[in-house]
Amino acid sequence: MLLSLIIPFYGVEAYISQCLEPLKRLPEENCEILLVDDCGSDRSAEIAADFCRARKNARIIRRKVNGGLSAARNTGLDEADGDYIFFLDSDDIPVPESIQSLTFEAKDQKLDMIKGAFAYYQDETGKKTNGPKVEECGPCPGSRLFIEQSRQDTYEPMVWQCIYRHSFLEQQGLRMSEGLLFEDELFTTPALLLAGKTACIPEKLLLYRQREGSIMSGFRKSIRWCDSYLKVCKGLKHFNERHPTEASSVLNDRIARIALSFGKNIAAYDLDGPVREEALGFIREHRQEISELTCLGSSPSLQLQAFLFNHSPETFIHVYRKMRKHLGGST
Repeated sequence: MLLSLIIPFYGVEAYISQCLEPLKRLPEENCEILLVDDCGSDRSAEIAADFCRARKNARIIRRKVNGGLSAARNTGLDEADGDYIFFLDSDDIPVPESIQSLTFEAKDQKLDMIKGAFAYYQDETGKKTNGPKVEECGPCPGSRLFIEQSRQDTYEPMVWQCIYRHSFLEQQGLRMSEGLLFEDELFTTPALLLAGKTACIPEKLLLYRQREGSIMSGFRKSIRWCDSYLKVCKGLKHFNERHPTEASSVLNDRIARIALSFGKNIAAYDLDGPVREEALGFIREHRQEISELTCLGSSPSLQLQAFLFNHSPETFIHVYRKMRKHLGGST
């Protein structure tokens, strides 16, 4: 089996058909489609079952309890037989021709990982806009690809932007971190830095749906993201200490940027009321840890931001909000 597509689903009755329909264009003989049911209560499982009945290469894996996206991805990974792995979110719209093309490229070039591109899809309007413009790169070590994309400000850690060699994931013991938001950062970034041979081809693998109710829209509702950000930063720092590469300083810069987002997100998502106060409370409670992480940045800009943030988070948030308004929300 050449490729395993792992598609967790939970509460996506309105979207899963649009995700599955294009996959009918994939050849059945070299591709398996693993639909991981994470114990939802809507009609998603019924829609998935209808799809599987018509496709001999598709099946549903039912989890016993709801575990979240990472746990469901790990469940699919445990069942996968493909030489290559592609994780697909059940509310996004895949481009099967590109998935197949990049998988063949990874096989022909004997790559550990290959990265593609994506476009945004606005759920309410159906409008499509390009994601970050990535340049063709490689074959090269994953650390070199990480450096190049970080310098071009096009690096994204989403797992569905990559196709992974299954045996590479097993050899490195790479699994999704369960119980976190932004878990992709602790999977894709270490994977890329451990990969001996990678490439990037700017073909769009999917349309990334932007919708209300998604995980990313939850910033305004609770501060769960704060704990996840801290764990992601600490996890990347620990990885960097254990696996130094030519990209170590670039990874430190990325950790610092993520840590500065404790303040930036309060401004960017216009947090107010109890949620804002809870987020500020989290920053104060973990001030020493967060300060150490923000100070990992090496550039003068990051060092200046870290100084201001650590001196006064409230002032940092105020300045950042003013900058966003001046620049039209683009910073």
